[in-house]
Amino acid sequence: MTRLGSAVATAVRFGLGGRVGATGPRPTGELVLYEFEACPFCRKVREALVWLDLDVTMRPCPPGGTRFRPERVPPFPQLVDDGQLIRESSVIVRHLVERYGDGHVPLALRLGPLTTLSSGLASLALPRGRAIASEAPAQPLELFADETSAEARQIRQWLCAREIAYRWRTCGRGSAKLAELAERTGRAELPALLDPGQGVDVRGAGAAVAHLQRTYGR
Repeated sequence: MTRLGSAVATAVRFGLGGRVGATGPRPTGELVLYEFEACPFCRKVREALVWLDLDVTMRPCPPGGTRFRPERVPPFPQLVDDGQLIRESSVIVRHLVERYGDGHVPLALRLGPLTTLSSGLASLALPRGRAIASEAPAQPLELFADETSAEARQIRQWLCAREIAYRWRTCGRGSAKLAELAERTGRAELPALLDPGQGVDVRGAGAAVAHLQRTYGR
């Protein structure tokens, strides 16, 4: 998706996915999301995760995928919260805001069919190709990014198509994780892809995708 397309998609979704909103208690266990990038229902959950400033282990399930799809029968998204499996985007969003927010679902996520329509329009330009073979990293990757960045989306698309799991450190405006990133690496630029297994810290889509393709592509 181009920068212009990403900007249009963000406008259609009222900017949701780019900023932190009302947060509450933090998870005591791991959040795991089974999803794929081009799915409009998955986008709704990703937006909620940024709003709540929650980190999540992403397990991409593109069409034709064999790495994670066999574990979970479609439809997607599916969230595992400390061992509890939750299905259906609206149920997942409600669960997240009640447990980790102030209990109020953001307006852009509670407009019923209009929410689905706008999320679908925002996802319209994304490729829907089938899974591509790859090598899995020895250690989990970390991606510091929000939902709305065109560059972050390019990185997520590459990871999704190749079924590579990663830790998404959601980093919308207002997130303290930007300061954490600067403290850890000396730089606060986003999106940031950290590959601890390779000792690599890359910024921007071009450098990140080049590293991923060189290291894990086939």
